[in-house]
Amino acid sequence: MGNGLFSDLDFGEGLSLSKKVLLPLIVPNVIPQRTFKAKWVAPTLKELKRRKDVEISKAGGEKIFHRSTFLEWNYDAELYAFGNRLGETFEEPLLRAALTHSSYIRQESEKLSALGMQPDLQFQDNELLASDGKKLISKFINGYLRAVFTRVPEEMIVVMHDFLISDSTLETVAKHIGLGDIVLCADFPCETETYVKSLNAIVAALKESSGEERARLFVQDLIVTQIYGRDVNELWNPKDPIGILTSILKREGKGEPEFRIIRQTATNTILAVYHVGVYSDKNFIAEGGGESVEIAQDMAARDALKRFFHTDDAMKALPFGRQLKSIQSKIAELENQPNLPLSQWSLEKVASTAH
Repeated sequence: MGNGLFSDLDFGEGLSLSKKVLLPLIVPNVIPQRTFKAKWVAPTLKELKRRKDVEISKAGGEKIFHRSTFLEWNYDAELYAFGNRLGETFEEPLLRAALTHSSYIRQESEKLSALGMQPDLQFQDNELLASDGKKLISKFINGYLRAVFTRVPEEMIVVMHDFLISDSTLETVAKHIGLGDIVLCADFPCETETYVKSLNAIVAALKESSGEERARLFVQDLIVTQIYGRDVNELWNPKDPIGILTSILKREGKGEPEFRIIRQTATNTILAVYHVGVYSDKNFIAEGGGESVEIAQDMAARDALKRFFHTDDAMKALPFGRQLKSIQSKIAELENQPNLPLSQWSLEKVASTAH
């Protein structure tokens, strides 16, 4: 092969290498280009960015626009898509009412009055549905907790129940299913009370549209699952675990708890660690550790209660979804049947009243 702008062409074996013809290569017309920006472009963009950041800082954050301000907004389509995303069937009038906050009706009435028009709006707010939904959610959660935590005293059931129906938990669920974009309300972004009330109303609307069983499954899948991965023992913090343990052992006819130091290290330093075991009638029950003997005793008593209630680290994972299919009837039965209170709790009574 030749070099530069010429190439060797072989016309056959009869021609020697010295008789090869050199022809020029065809090079496309390439016009080298380089884009130059004026010196004022970069400083101007930086200044515009700085001004935008200042405005956002003064406003307390970047302004969020409601989906209804977009050109392709279609509320009827949004309602249809909402039901399909959840895999549930809603009656459209009920779903519209569940997603209509009373503040929206007041706001629209004021607008009409300001224009001199009669504010005769045919809207139904979600007040009644929200009230019914709150009761349904509470009932469904209690049924699940009592069916799964059969050995737990009712006081602990109440604490877990209160966590699941708290405003922060319900607001998180409401945001994740997209209620913020389709709720009709005067405030945007929606306030916590608006999220909570709308989610309660959605549950009531689902119960009226598809039946109580579908509403129960909805609550189990979206609300009860918020307790998954949490240490339920941290939700319930008894003030006197040693006293509670003593009362339980006394009701069972056993001796009072006896605490013994089983391990200790660095006792004369600020990094001291004590491990205390708790015994009853010379039988080991549990152990706990802490930076002082008193704290270790408290932790040992808490560990004993965990073992009694089957909420220790070795407890089974909470069942959800298909795992609940076989106990749905049991869950429905226990919605209004509380567990044993702590004042009556004992292993014998729990075994005799096992659900």
